[in-house]
Order: sequence, then C-alpha cells, then structure tokens
Amino acid sequence: MHRRNHDDWSIPKGKAEAGETDQECALREVREETGFDCRPGVELPPVVFLDRKRRLKTIRYWAVAAEAGFFAANREVDDARWFALPAALRMLTEPRERSVVFALGSVLDRQLGIRPVRVRERMLLLVRGAAATPREQWMQSEMTRPLALDGKTTASILGNLGSFFEIDRIISAPSARCLETVAPLACRESLTVEVSHGLTDGRTTEPIGLVEGARGTGTVLCTHEDVVAGILSWLAGCDRTTMESRLRQRRGSVWALTGDASRYTAAYYLPMPETGLQ
Repeated sequence: MHRRNHDDWSIPKGKAEAGETDQECALREVREETGFDCRPGVELPPVVFLDRKRRLKTIRYWAVAAEAGFFAANREVDDARWFALPAALRMLTEPRERSVVFALGSVLDRQLGIRPVRVRERMLLLVRGAAATPREQWMQSEMTRPLALDGKTTASILGNLGSFFEIDRIISAPSARCLETVAPLACRESLTVEVSHGLTDGRTTEPIGLVEGARGTGTVLCTHEDVVAGILSWLAGCDRTTMESRLRQRRGSVWALTGDASRYTAAYYLPMPETGLQ
C-alpha cells in the first residue's frame, strides 16, 4: 500500500487496541487500510528494530489469504496494489520489510509446495558472509573460523534464494564462514560452490572481473563487507547503477542487482529475517 503522509510503499501494519490480540490487530489493520477481509495463515518472522528515538520495536506479521473486499482510498492510504513477490521486493521503500516478503515466498515454496514466482529472475546477488564465531573464541586460523549459531540460521534462510531467483553459479571467498554461508543454497540448487581467492578481504580487481563476467546470468558472489562495498561503489561509477542512498551491509544480507548483459541498472538491499525458516 502507498501511505499518503509518508509517501512510501509499505506492508499494512499498526498498533493493537485494548483487549486485541496481535493477530486480531493484523487482520483489522489490513481490513482498514486495504478493504480486504483475510483468513490468517502461518506467522512469519518478525521485524525487530530501533526507531528514531532508540526504542526497541517488534512488528509481527502473518501470511493471510484475501477472501473478500475491495480497495478504496482513505485517510491513510491513497493506493494499494497486487504485486508479484520479486516486484514487491523492489517496490517496498523500507528494506527491513523486504525480509517479510522473502519469508512469505519461502513459506509458500518450502512448506506449502506452492511456487511463489512463476518466472524467477536472473540477477547478480552479492551476499555478505553470515555471522561467524567470535574471534576470541577461535584459536585457529582466521580462514577456518566457522559460522556462529545465528550465522548458521541465516545460511539456512539464504538457502531459499532459489525460490525467487534463477541461480546458475555460486562463487565464494575461500574463508570457512563464506563457504558455510552459501552451502545450504548450493545443496538446494544442486550446484557446486566455486572458490575464488580474489574475493578475499581488501581486493577489488578480481571481484570486479567476476561481476563483469556475471552480466546477464544468475550468479551469487559471497564475500566480505569491504569487497561488497567496493563492488557497489564501482558499479555506481561505471554502470551508473541506481542504488539506495544508504549502503547497508548486515551480516548475511544480500544486494540484488538487476540488469542485462550490458549493464546493471539498479540495486536493492535485502536483509534476511531475524529468525529463520528451517
């Protein structure tokens, strides 16, 4: 829905009234803001964040099926539309809400056996390695430092990228934490992870070569924060790729780049849900 006062595209949500459960609140808010009565399904992972006043907020979401109703512009919402899930990922203004759409697609595909995307897009997906075991808890080589429990959960969620995107290749930095980040995805897509030493910390020349070679294909590059930042900066200058103003890079997050064999036209940020779908 498009909120008139905020001038943004958002998922329906709101605050519970006295005596109302969270699920009852969700159904009421959808009805008030979109005009649709809905039947609730499974709960999706919540969104947890600090607001502008540094207050911790949690938003709960459910998958729902629309049963009846129609949209009419109201005081809060001046437009509401149906989108295919990949288009919804691009349209949402707030990146953290994209994790909810991603979780919905994963539930449909993995738990209900419903293909959420008729034609999966071929894109370049830049993945930052998920959270690793803290350095002070790992006495061996830095290259062998494995994922922490949270990182393993994120890697499991990333395994659902194939529900949205056509994936032809998966290329990873040689560090254990990067290889483990894309291992579930490779398993589900029946692909072998290719190792590139050029994706190690601080290098840019070889990663840019991989990015240029991936044009027009469905390629996943899993690497480190500074390499992802370097690639995005290069694309902004070379391809004039349209990007969001803030280059966020949470561990285990994804930058999805649209384009063709000649140019990457746009990039959007996809954080993973805080809690996972196993």
